[in-house]
Amino acid sequence: MDWLLLTFFSVVSRAIYGVSTKVLSNKVKTSVYTQAALLSFAGGLISLVISPFLGGLSFNFAGVSLMAVALVMLGQGLGNITYFQSIKSLTNGTAQIAFSSILVFNTFLALIFLNLHLSLINVFGLVLLMLAILSVTTGKVELNKKGVALMILAALLFSVFQLSSAEISKQVGAPMYLMIAYFGAALVVFALKGRIIIKDLSLAERRTTLGIPLVTAIPSLGNFIFAYYAYRNAPQPAKVAMLLTSQVVLTVFLSYFLLKEKEHMWRKVAAAVLVVVAAILIKN
Repeated sequence: MDWLLLTFFSVVSRAIYGVSTKVLSNKVKTSVYTQAALLSFAGGLISLVISPFLGGLSFNFAGVSLMAVALVMLGQGLGNITYFQSIKSLTNGTAQIAFSSILVFNTFLALIFLNLHLSLINVFGLVLLMLAILSVTTGKVELNKKGVALMILAALLFSVFQLSSAEISKQVGAPMYLMIAYFGAALVVFALKGRIIIKDLSLAERRTTLGIPLVTAIPSLGNFIFAYYAYRNAPQPAKVAMLLTSQVVLTVFLSYFLLKEKEHMWRKVAAAVLVVVAAILIKN
């Protein structure tokens, strides 16, 4: 399957996941650490169940970069913590603007560490993509310094995760990649805040606390799987990471239908068109 189409499916899954995390953040009455750990653990459990359909687990780590494995685990684990922490103190508009910095981080880090080569057409596509992300911003924008700093940090951590995923996708199969991404992230969170997580789970209502993360993890799994195969098929995997940032636009677009956020509809449509044009220019 063409890597651009795989990237599109990953973006759609990530956008659905983005809307779902809003529900998880509101419904699961625990700390952000417990929310992050449960979500990652749920994704790992589902990955384990479906691993036979993706070729099965292989524990051959010859040629696998331990640095890339560590960055995948830390990027996803710490990124989830800072993301959930930041959205509690930011308006929707402020969060969207701050998180759009991930495109800058992806481009900068890919140029330095992944030998990314960009033509003038590619650069123009990146500019259009940034304009699309910023133009779709809705809601009141407020300068909450701590919240904005946390969201920018989350964007940096997720950028590290995405680019490390691009690297490790060439080294391990899909099931092992999912194990590293999900269980590794859960392990990082638990290692940092295990006591808080255990306390939360002892007091929380079990059905909601465990059920919602399982449901939320399903679109997250689609995001990871499609992105994994897009990384493997793309001539320059870093371009996949850049295009994945367009999920900000689609998340806002889906919110129109799923969360009844109906303001500025035509601006959202225009942003979606810009994303399509930008994707074509970045692919070339």
